[in-house]
Amino acid sequence: MRLIFAGFVSALALSACSPGSAAAPATPEVSSDLEVTLTPVIEAEFPWGLAFLPNGDLLFTEKDGGLNYAAGGEGEATPVTGMPPALTEGQGGYFGIALDPDFETNRLIYVAYAQGTEADNGTAVVRARLSDDNTALEDMTEIFRADSRDTAYHFGGRLQFANDGTLFVSLGEGFKYMKDAQDPKITHGSLIRINSDGTIPADNPFADGVDGNPAVYSYGHRNIQGLYYDKTEGTLYETEHGPKGGDEFNIIKPGANYGWPVITYGVNYDGTIITEKTEKEGMEQPLTYWVPSIAPSGLTRLTSDVYPGWKGDFFVGGMNGPAGLELVRIRLENGVVTERENLFKDEYAIRDVAQSPDGHLYVATKDLDGIFRVDIAE
Repeated sequence: MRLIFAGFVSALALSACSPGSAAAPATPEVSSDLEVTLTPVIEAEFPWGLAFLPNGDLLFTEKDGGLNYAAGGEGEATPVTGMPPALTEGQGGYFGIALDPDFETNRLIYVAYAQGTEADNGTAVVRARLSDDNTALEDMTEIFRADSRDTAYHFGGRLQFANDGTLFVSLGEGFKYMKDAQDPKITHGSLIRINSDGTIPADNPFADGVDGNPAVYSYGHRNIQGLYYDKTEGTLYETEHGPKGGDEFNIIKPGANYGWPVITYGVNYDGTIITEKTEKEGMEQPLTYWVPSIAPSGLTRLTSDVYPGWKGDFFVGGMNGPAGLELVRIRLENGVVTERENLFKDEYAIRDVAQSPDGHLYVATKDLDGIFRVDIAE
């Protein structure tokens, strides 16, 4: 294995003059001996979220095309009817999908999407029963709607269930409302936690509604597009977009402030400074960060032995930016990122990553390339 230490010179130079908590360390980049390749399995247009059924069938959303079903996780996909209309302007559309923890008995699924118009919209979550023949959604109920915005950017939209049956929903800050991410009374730029019926868990950090929105679990986020709950650890992980640089990989803590836009390792798209600070007391530091950006989207942790030596590692899609168009493997040991490896560099913009029941990794590409299985190269 070849080991290279990433410099992140510009970001670390900023952090050196900033008071407060310790800055995130540079991460060693590696090149492993295991070679993998991408095998196309499903044609799809702008796929967004992947969710495998227990038998290996696949449900996936398309940004503009709603919900789809593919038997065996490959081959020709068929539409699943019944999704409500979505705002598909800008970054709007159909987003993340999650199966109910008791899916095998109740067949309930949850889908996030952009609801409304360009002048009045927000991320919404619906719950519905997947019909026995996998062709339609039945008994649909809206269980959550974020605060309204008048911008079609930064929706978040990832979903993950915890061991206690509560549902996490990621929300973006709407881009031009970045300052609202520091107000836990507003859902912009937050991670929310609800029960599966949309009610509020009594142990949420702001459940009483005094200091924050009862649904808010953490805040100070920019645009979370990767979310993974580790059922063994009982830990929630996320990846979120920075501006130009400063993409992050975090552990989520209840009630915590993740700093945007008061602290960041990135700058505005035109190169101007958002803030001089990369750390501040009372604000969380990422486990690792990217400068330049990869636009991280999709996050999973490998629990199988399919890829020798990689069990327990995280996998993050990269969609864009100077360092994007890749799948990133991350090794985390005792709360510290010890390795980071770029796979499939410059091949595809990857929107989502998921593990199938047989242990293989699958990736959904951001554009028109479709869905691929990650195979060991022969």
